[in-house]
Amino acid sequence: MNDVDYMRILKWVLIVLLAGFIGQFGKSFAKYLMERARRKKAAEMTASAESTRQGALPSGATHPAQTAEGKNGNDVSIEVAKDEAKKKKKELKSLAKLQKKEAKTGKKDQE
Repeated sequence: MNDVDYMRILKWVLIVLLAGFIGQFGKSFAKYLMERARRKKAAEMTASAESTRQGALPSGATHPAQTAEGKNGNDVSIEVAKDEAKKKKKELKSLAKLQKKEAKTGKKDQE
């Protein structure tokens, strides 16, 4: 036990502590950058949605879906788009279930 090199041990302890400090700093910096990018993207989306909303409707007009006109069928383009999206989602979900079921039965056949 007399051959213990304390300087070598101290050097490795300092290296490990330095690596931990750099890792923690890098993690914090990455979180900061991601949050900044999220805020920037949210601001851009809000601005584009606001400009789209203002540009699409004449001054003083309300959106048809917000009035009774959209419900009566005069302007149902938004409702139709929502219905199509729901149908497509259901189709994809049933297709995924079917594929999963086929994969499961394929494994049983191999056993």
